[in-house]
Amino acid sequence: KQQSRRSNLAHRSLLLGVLLCTLGCGQEGGLPLASVEGSVTYGGKLLDHGKVVFSPQGGTPGPSAYGNIQPDGSFVMKTIRHEGAAVGSHKVTVHCRRPLTPAEIKNRSMKVPESLIPAKYWKQKESPLAFEVEEGEDNQYNIVLK
Repeated sequence: KQQSRRSNLAHRSLLLGVLLCTLGCGQEGGLPLASVEGSVTYGGKLLDHGKVVFSPQGGTPGPSAYGNIQPDGSFVMKTIRHEGAAVGSHKVTVHCRRPLTPAEIKNRSMKVPESLIPAKYWKQKESPLAFEVEEGEDNQYNIVLK
């Protein structure tokens, strides 16, 4: 009887693992994703660090997507597990702060460095930035901050 319970438990565990992989493999929980890339400029110059965040809006299902800004100003969006962003409407924010100084790093400073761009671009409620991610399209988003 105990052997049968172990076998039944192992079978259930295997089925649960297959179900979870089916839901989470390939796309973000089965939701359609599309690739998005672009660049960020502020005051006519490419940003060389920071982060771009896409937050789904208006009934768009899915997780937020993030893109680290590279030294050449480019970014590629990705969710926690997959490259791309959910297909649909997104509010976009850009985050770029002064790097910590060596002394701040050494002292493990809890100080949050000042933003290098206006607050309206990193505050979601104030951001004028929005982007529609389209399935099967070349989603290129070149963000110009003023």
